[in-house]
Amino acid sequence: MTELGNFLREKREEKGFSLEQLQTETKIQKRYLQAIEEGRYEVLPGSFYARAFIKNYSETVGLDYEEVFERFESEIPKAEKEPTEFIPRSERNKQSLDGSESVFKTWLPIVLVSAVILAVLVGVWAYLANRDSGANSNSNGSNPASVEIDNSKNAEKDSAEKAKEEKKEPVKKTPEKPKEQKKPEKKEAVLVKKGTQGITTTYELKEADEFKIAFKMNGSVYMDVKADSKQLASKMFKKGETAKYDLTGKKEVELNIGAANFAKLTINGKPFSYPIPTEKRGIHQRIVIKNTAFSKQ
Repeated sequence: MTELGNFLREKREEKGFSLEQLQTETKIQKRYLQAIEEGRYEVLPGSFYARAFIKNYSETVGLDYEEVFERFESEIPKAEKEPTEFIPRSERNKQSLDGSESVFKTWLPIVLVSAVILAVLVGVWAYLANRDSGANSNSNGSNPASVEIDNSKNAEKDSAEKAKEEKKEPVKKTPEKPKEQKKPEKKEAVLVKKGTQGITTTYELKEADEFKIAFKMNGSVYMDVKADSKQLASKMFKKGETAKYDLTGKKEVELNIGAANFAKLTINGKPFSYPIPTEKRGIHQRIVIKNTAFSKQ
């Protein structure tokens, strides 16, 4: 057993937490909590999770995780960094030029053949159009008398219809104004606090047409977000990051926030005040919101 493991176990016992209770509060499996106390970090899924679990463990038993990390720096696994492959600029430029050249060579013959076919089609169309226009002019000039008779008949018919229209009095119709449809008023959310037990506070969301939450991180925050028992997020957020979730239609939402003093929360655009004061650094809170508007459906 390591010094860090002994230290965390003593603080847990001072708080009166069993490993089962700590598992419920942190949402970390009991075997991982026991491995941390015994210094068996190889059991954990990786160094990133080892550091996140130790941070969550420390905050739950009332410790400042930064002080814990500084004091036991030699024992805590280092964060892993993924290697990135570097390609020289000259090689990238060469690859780009080779790609452009191959595309040009592929399409050039196709473009030339298409242009030749198009030119032939235009020539044929022009020839046929000229021939048809000449035939039409000859047929129009062969019967001038019939054209003049038809035009005179059309003129008489138009004048008779025009005289009838002048005798009729125009009827003016007043255009009907379209009826304005009233838009349904948007219901504002009503958040009612039901009670607090330990670090868990339960609320009811009433009369809400929508249910949207947003976070803005002012520091490092480890957070879980669940909606109707489905995991939406479980990660460590960095300072300056944001997170938004549209939970409209969800019946129950659970927020497990490791450092609530660094996580500004808004619900449907309105700031949310944490039930446990966040003046203390690294306070851990769990918020359960039951959406009664949708649970009745």
